[in-house]
Amino acid sequence: MKNWGNFKSERLKGYEIAKKKGEVDEDIIPLLDLINSKESFVTLSSCSGRIAVIDTPEFGDKINSEFLGKWHYKVDANEVVDAVKKGRKTTWLIAYPPIIHVACSDLANAEKLMKIANNAGFRRSGIISLKKLVVEISSLERLELPIAINGEMILDNKTIEVMVDFANKKLLKGKEKLYKFKELIIKEL
Repeated sequence: MKNWGNFKSERLKGYEIAKKKGEVDEDIIPLLDLINSKESFVTLSSCSGRIAVIDTPEFGDKINSEFLGKWHYKVDANEVVDAVKKGRKTTWLIAYPPIIHVACSDLANAEKLMKIANNAGFRRSGIISLKKLVVEISSLERLELPIAINGEMILDNKTIEVMVDFANKKLLKGKEKLYKFKELIIKEL
């Protein structure tokens, strides 16, 4: 990429500001700092994985959706139910996998990063921008299901407990992959 040094410098300034504002998931900061310490890489956006309760007016309408609860750590079924009770539209329980966007100085480094990500279990990793050589690092630990419609629960308490347990397991699996990814970066970059 042309002017890699300037591009990386600008992105790092934005990252430091976001960290100071508390806009970066705390548990992923050591990994992002490690990636950013490497000459050929700079992180653009990330999430360490989360469990969320979201109220949506219609399927796929992200703009008019509202987060009723959001956790980057293991959550209790009662916390989820309390969040769901605030819903008035279609209320979803969603477990999101970790996702990291990394710009790379050249194609060889992008390929190297993708290989490391794949070896850490991030099977949904690939180049999403050829212009900026951005690698998206992600995996399949996702769970998404409606839990209430128009403020009325459509699942019983036992089913909610089971689904929250699955969401927590998926969240933990994603966090384990982040740890493995960090270890492989230390070893291979």
